[in-house]
Formats: sequence, structure tokens, C-alpha cells
Amino acid sequence: MKCVNTIAVLTLVAMAPWCAPAASAQDAPSQTFSGPYYSGEGDVEYVQLLDIARRMFTADPEFQNLTMLYMPSWNGLVEGPTWGAWWIQNSYGTTYCALPFFEEPFVTFLQNSHDLWFSQMGDGQRKGYKDWVAPDGCLCDAASPGWIVYKQGDGRTDIHDWGMEFTAAGVLMQSELLLISRDAKAIAHYVPLLERSANFIETRRDPSNNLFLAGPAGNLLAPSYAGWKKPDGSYDKAYLTGLSITYIAALDRLIEVEKLAGAADKAALYAERRDRAREGLKLLTTDEGYFIKSLDPDGTKHGVYGAAKHGYFEASPNHDAIAFRVVDDAQAAKIYDKIASIPLLRRHDIIIANEPGLDDMYEEPTSWLWQHGTWVNGGHWSTCEARMIMGYYRLGKYEDARRSMKHMMTFARDFRLDNPLVDFGNAVYQPKEMTNLCYDSLGPMAALIRGLFEYVYKADALTVYPHIPSGITRLEQKFPIRFGTKLLYFTTTGQGPVTAVNVNGKAWTAFDGQAIRLAYDQLPDTAFVDVALGGAALGAVSSKPPKRAVALLDQDALAQALKMSGTNTLPLRIGADSQGGNKFVGKIWQVRIYEEALTAEQLKTARREPLPLPADALKPICAWTFEYGESGHFKNWVGQNFALKMEGSVKSVGYAIDPEPGFDWIRGCANFTGHGWLETPHNAKLSLANRGSIFLVVTADEGFQMSARLVDKIPVGSDNGYLLDIGADRKLRLITCSGTLSTDVAIPAEKMTTVAATWDAAGDLRIYIDGKCVASRPCEPQPGVALVKRVTSLAKTLEAKGLGETYEGRHAQLAADAVTAIVDRQRLIADGKITPIEDSRRAAADQLYVDTAMKICQGFERVMNAYKEASEPEKANVYGLWTQTE
Repeated sequence: MKCVNTIAVLTLVAMAPWCAPAASAQDAPSQTFSGPYYSGEGDVEYVQLLDIARRMFTADPEFQNLTMLYMPSWNGLVEGPTWGAWWIQNSYGTTYCALPFFEEPFVTFLQNSHDLWFSQMGDGQRKGYKDWVAPDGCLCDAASPGWIVYKQGDGRTDIHDWGMEFTAAGVLMQSELLLISRDAKAIAHYVPLLERSANFIETRRDPSNNLFLAGPAGNLLAPSYAGWKKPDGSYDKAYLTGLSITYIAALDRLIEVEKLAGAADKAALYAERRDRAREGLKLLTTDEGYFIKSLDPDGTKHGVYGAAKHGYFEASPNHDAIAFRVVDDAQAAKIYDKIASIPLLRRHDIIIANEPGLDDMYEEPTSWLWQHGTWVNGGHWSTCEARMIMGYYRLGKYEDARRSMKHMMTFARDFRLDNPLVDFGNAVYQPKEMTNLCYDSLGPMAALIRGLFEYVYKADALTVYPHIPSGITRLEQKFPIRFGTKLLYFTTTGQGPVTAVNVNGKAWTAFDGQAIRLAYDQLPDTAFVDVALGGAALGAVSSKPPKRAVALLDQDALAQALKMSGTNTLPLRIGADSQGGNKFVGKIWQVRIYEEALTAEQLKTARREPLPLPADALKPICAWTFEYGESGHFKNWVGQNFALKMEGSVKSVGYAIDPEPGFDWIRGCANFTGHGWLETPHNAKLSLANRGSIFLVVTADEGFQMSARLVDKIPVGSDNGYLLDIGADRKLRLITCSGTLSTDVAIPAEKMTTVAATWDAAGDLRIYIDGKCVASRPCEPQPGVALVKRVTSLAKTLEAKGLGETYEGRHAQLAADAVTAIVDRQRLIADGKITPIEDSRRAAADQLYVDTAMKICQGFERVMNAYKEASEPEKANVYGLWTQTE
């Protein structure tokens, strides 16, 4: 246990929970391993893999982890640094497997992410992406604040069906969350929404066969499924196996939630619907026991392995049927046997979407994206691997799970946890990024944990299926599993069937050789469940791990930990943030970037200068106009580099009428509709860490309703770079690593306006509108330090007042853990205990830790600001403590 100096004016930082040595198997005594989350005897490599898996859901100094996917703007989780939204398919496996061990603040973070789907769900009126108006109850492919995609958003979207299986998976995840938390208020809120979604899926049931119809891209791994290709070449609906299986699994959970809500009639209704759906599965089952992908109305089967036509094996519905217990043990074993008989389905020890390649997509598999092994046609998705690992555990295929985890560790150790994985699961999708991280990629780690005991939640009880890998003779799980307000800790001794169970030292009789039933009303608030296997003696009574100690950093140490380079490797974007969010709506007529902080006089001169610039003009790094583009690019008028590329929908509009007074040198604009942006790749000249200027001519739309980026080269939630954005009130904000500056003055709507922002680390931050300085302040070195100090200090206050286990206490504590991870990482690298990644990418990996700590604190500050007018006493109390904290 480490110790940090506790001197006077200090900032709280929690001891990182991983602080037990990150020992390898050979470092530990023979046949024994003890880590912060697992300890055990026997197969110590497996125990250590379990320990590493759990570490990746905390602020860990060695591995990429869940904290790095925090998004301040919705106080939730995001798919990844390059994916600024929350997807159903991508989150499915990870969320399902991680929910039992998620604690605050991650429970709140996850619910806030789910709310992006449910708060914008189809109602027959709301317009989403591409102005799609979805039927009532329809969920989505992905969503972010003010943006939702009701169909799969890539491919031939004009023929796509609504997100049918997306909706079923969304119902499953939210129902599972409610079953675990058992929060009556949340159940009352979400049950009507879940019922609407279930009713939407019911509209696709064919009563003649109890199968469900879905059109192109109505599946989870959309758009790999094209539906029924009719003789005239058009595409229509077919019976989709995955929709049946996912819907059955979702109803299993919704039924239990209805029981918790006291709605016995609704539970009976959904049970009857589920049972009829199970009957329909017989028509989708092959003679060998596995499931086909789909059945056309004319009887054509897709996904009969080895058939002359459509003769591939579709993985997703098959491993899901095992993982969610849609099929019995006998059929589960048949499905696994089929998977094991197709070596190329797991050529790199992780499962791909299908083998061999698809011959029934609406696109030919000739391009890189659509070819076999890249994307939805035989690429690897770790959200699917999570469900496959659940299947492995259920059937005792522990070596398959081990091989899967070890393959994923090759990416984890290199900070390359990307998804999908191309080359059949052997390479990253975005190799040009300095690091990769996606929520999907944590799915196998979550499954390695959940699969150990499986955890099947019901309204009245939790059924536990111990699946302890062969060779582990003793196992202690040192973190709690949630069941309502109760916390459960598990230990096992021996191998084989369950032969004895103690709960808090007392004999528990509700078990058989395979499972243990833990009735909610019979469990103590903290339950230590000790399980004897194969006749072994029960171990000693377990005890709750000691509460984490609190360490303190002085001001200088905190500043050193949060030191930022001011540089990043992101592209420079116009009209969107680094994750493709906060898109601008309006017109931009010209943009210039200077490597100096221009004076007011220089800016006035720039405002009058046409492009190309006169020979004696002060030259910017970049200068772009938008009257026309060539091959989707706009050239830089002052050099060969830095051409801007169009991403999404941005239109070049020539200026055919008389310009507004003072802008006769402008001939066109880029029209931003909120569906695209412009960008140029990273270059060191664009870093502008210490000083720089942004100059642009912009017209903001009258109906503009949300904040948006004008110019952005900064990670979302970070100060490590620079951005200039515009709020819903059309006021401006400049963020740099030398401070933040906002205006009290708004730019006019529907009027061409010159806007400029300058910064000099040795001087001031300034914002100009039409040549007039409307805001300024001195630059501040490391402006984020004060916020981090305040948040982490509040963590100590909340703990002292008995509020450390609340959402607010845990969020503040997470900020402290994130800072500790920075310090520990630096020390471990210096001591040679962590092998850093290659030098060319090490700075980017290290910067992730600083960005994460800053984002967690910025998100907490947003929450506190929202509590200012809170009527709930608990929130008002926390806000009062926040106002007293410096």
C-alpha cells in the first residue's frame, strides 16, 4: 500500500484500487495469485486474466479502461473518441456483461447514455437523422443529444427498415438494468417506454408462424442482412432469426420487470407472447440444431452452412441463443459443436460475424468495407465476442474464453482496443489513429467476469451458475455484485458441481449441482457467498475488502500530474468537434489560422484583405474560401498542404448576388446543415500550443438551437488544444490550454460577421466581433488544476459526511482515482514496471489519462451547475457543499 505526503493545503486523491502489485504469474508464489480484484489458487494465469479484466473498468494506470469513455456533455459513456454517440449494437455485449458489477457513478453514466435512446424514441412524429419519422416505440442505431438515427445509418439507407433488432436489444439492456437495480421510481418511468418498444416489435409478428418480419438492415449487425430479394430485384421483408432470439431474451427480462412493478397481467401477456415466439424458432432451426440467419417468405433459407446458395454460418443469433438461455442445454451444445467444426469462424481465436463470406448482401463484396473479414461481412465485433464468451462459460469451454481474452490483450497492451477488428479480427479498423478505444472492445473483459457465475436475475431471486475454469481450485472475487441495494461477494473452493453453500457463515440450502438460488428477501444487505465444489470443504468466512484509503496530492504535484502539452494529433475541424458532434448550422465564408496572436490592427487589415493575399500581407498557416471545391476538397490559398476535406453533408455555395457591405472580396460560402463538417489532417504546424489566432467570416442561422464548433482541434472535454465555438444564444467561447474565454455579446443572426480569437500564453486571450474586442482576460497556465482540486476536495468532504457511496460521492471519487492513475502510471514507467508503448505514440497514450481526469471533473461541474435550482434536498445539500469547496 503506497503512502503519499499529507501536508497542509492539499488536494484529495483516492488510492487507486489496483494498488496491489500488477504481478505476472511468474512473480507470484507457485500456484497462487493475489490481485486487487481476484485472488486464487491453481491456474494462476486464468486468475490474473480475470483480475486484469476487472481492472479495465476502473481508473487503471497500465491499461485503457472505461473511465476514458466518459462524455461530459451528457454525463454518460460514449462509444469511443472517434465515435461521438451511443450505439445499441456496439454497446450490447459489454453492457449486458458488465451490469452486475457496475457501481456508481457508472450506473448513472450508463443510464444517461440509454436515455439518449429512450428520450428520443420514435413516436410517429419526431424527426430524427435524415428527417426520418419512426413508428412509436422504435429505438435506434445510435443517438446523441438532439440527434437520433432510427435506421442503420450506413449503406443504402433509402431501402433500410427501422431498427428492429436494435429495438429488441435496447429493451433487453434497459430491462436488465432495472432488474438489477430494482429501483421502483426508475421502473415506473421506464416500463411504459419498454412496453411501447415491445409493442412495436409485435407489429412484425406473422400470426401464421410466430416469426418476425424485418426488411434490409433490420438486424443487429446491419447492414449485412438485405431481407428478401424478390424476383424483380427489389428488397422486402423476410423472417429474421436474430429478431426472434433477441426479442425472446428481452421479453424474459421485461416479464420480470413487470412482476417487480406489480403488473401481473402485463407479465402474463408478455409471457404468452414470448412462448409463441419460441414456438416459431422451430422453423428457423436446422437439422443439426443451429439457427439459420433468415427465411424468405418463399421458403428460401439463408445461413445453412455448406449449402450451394447462402451456405454460410451466421454467428450472432447462434451465440446469442446460448448466452441468453433462449435454448436448452442440449441445443446449446449442438450450436457450439457446429461453431467448433468451422475453424475459420475463429481463425484468430475470436469469433467473426459469418463464415464463409455473405452472398446475399445488397452490395457486392468487392470493396474493402464490404469484403469478407472487414466490417459486417465476417469482421470481428467484440460486442458479439462478449456474448460468445458467455456461451463458452455456460458450456464449460473455458479454454476458448482464455484464448479470446489473450488475443484481446494483444490490442489492450498496445492501446489499440478498436472495433470492429478487421482482417477477421487481427487488425484495427482505424490504424492511423495514435490510440484506439471503443466500448465494444471491453465486452470480452466484461464477459470473462460475468461468465464466472452467469447471474440470472428474476423479480424475486438471483440464480447463480458457477462456471469456474478447470484448474482453479480456489477463487475469491473481491468486488461486489449488485442485486437491488444488496451487495454480494463470491468465493469458491474446489472443482466440479456445487456441493455446499454458506452465506455469511450460515448454511444455504437453495442450490443444486449446477445453480444457487438467492432469494432477495432472504439475503442480508452484504452477503458473502462461499461455494464448495466437488465435495471440497467450505473456506473461511469471507469479509468485505477494506475501504480504500485516501491519499493527498499537494498543489505542485497536482499541477505536474495534469500538465498538458497543448498538442494533440487530431485533425483540425470546421463545423464539428473531434468526435463528429456539436455540428454547426449556418454559413462559413472564410477561415484563416495564424501561428501568432494577431493585434487588433492586424485583424482589421485581415478583414479587408482578399485571397490570394497580397505579397506584403501577414501570412497565415491556412486560408480557406468556399466558393467552390474540387473533388470534395477546398484548397489552402497559402500553401500546398492543409486542404480541407468534406465529411458528410457540407455544400459549397457560390455568391451570385451582391455581397453585404464590406465583404465584396468574398464570393461564396460553405453551407453547414448539421450533417457534416470540414477537416484537414493533423500537422505539427497546426498545434499552436502557446499562441495563435483564428479568423473567420460566419453567418449563424436564426433557428440555431444548440452549441456548435466553428473551429476545433481539441479532444472533447479537454483543454489540450484549441477551439472556438458558438452557443445556442450565439455567444462565443474560446478554449485553449492557457485558459477559457466567453463573450457576453452574441453575434447577430442571418448576418455576415467577422469573428476572431487570439491567445498568447505570455499574454491574453481575446475574442473580436467585427473588429471590436468584446472579451479578454489574462492567460492562465493549467486552468484545469483549480477545477480538479475542487472536485477531488469535495470527494473527501462527501466521504467525511457519509455521502461517499452516493452517485455524487462516487463521481467525485472517480475524478480522484483518475488523477492517481496519472501519478501511478508515471511512477511505474519510471520504475520499469510498465512497458510503455512505442515512442511515437506514447505521448498520446499518456495524454489520455490527463484528458480523462479533466473530462470527469468537467462533467461533475456540469452536474453541480444543474443542481443549483434543485428541489430535491439531497441534491441541494451536495450543491451547498460544492459552493463551500475551493
